[in-house]
Amino acid sequence: MTKIRFCLSTLLFALLVSTPTFAQKYKTAAGVRFDNGFNLTAQQYITNGWTVEGILHTPLIASKDLGITVLAEKHRKILFRGTNFYTGAGVHYYWQQNSARDAEEIHDNVMGLSAIAGLEVSLGRLNLAVDWKPELHLSGDQARPFEWNGASVSLRYIIEKRERKKIKDWKVWEKFGRKKR
Repeated sequence: MTKIRFCLSTLLFALLVSTPTFAQKYKTAAGVRFDNGFNLTAQQYITNGWTVEGILHTPLIASKDLGITVLAEKHRKILFRGTNFYTGAGVHYYWQQNSARDAEEIHDNVMGLSAIAGLEVSLGRLNLAVDWKPELHLSGDQARPFEWNGASVSLRYIIEKRERKKIKDWKVWEKFGRKKR
């Protein structure tokens, strides 16, 4: 119970101190994601702090299923540029491999809705993110229609950086130093 309170307090604090400015230091980033297995992740900046993230769930470690998740995420700057809080939602689809399971049991493919909330920091060309991604299965796995999935860690390489917005220069200082003719 204290872990849940701590997580909720941290998320609430992050929401309160975040501002709706453009926070990402990247346009495109791709890398690996560790949660219940080893996954691949890619993010693409769209506009006004919005990104699209694609996650390819691989059957390499701890999972026997192949899946894909697509999420739209809104990023908010926390404290300084490159540190973000983000939330989002999307869809997921998992292909169940029945041959790897009990022969008597047939598992349907799983489709549903996903949500995500997390924190990320970008240092140089590396982006490190910690998030939580619960899932609601609309079809397929009716024994467990809601999964609280634990926290995950993503490490991405920034392929393309975003240009830093420059402050407009109204040439105020030139007016003070310029002599009239």
